[in-house]
Amino acid sequence: MLVGSHHPALCDEPAKDGAKPARAEEFATLLEAREAYERDYILKKLDECRGNVSRTAEALGMERSHLYRKMKALGVSFKE
Repeated sequence: MLVGSHHPALCDEPAKDGAKPARAEEFATLLEAREAYERDYILKKLDECRGNVSRTAEALGMERSHLYRKMKALGVSFKE
């Protein structure tokens, strides 16, 4: 099932951990910067959804199978 909109009630509100975003100077290439952002964003959403990959995929507006592939490509580990 493809989900086209964000459903904020699916997961907890983001934690206010005070983490600052990485600065552009920290990356050699745009690809590295994008991958780092995507990795951090997915990890944050997984945390908000308490590790539930199906809910995380829905919150991100993507199919679960695509999220699994993206996580593997980015080296994001998860527990089922």
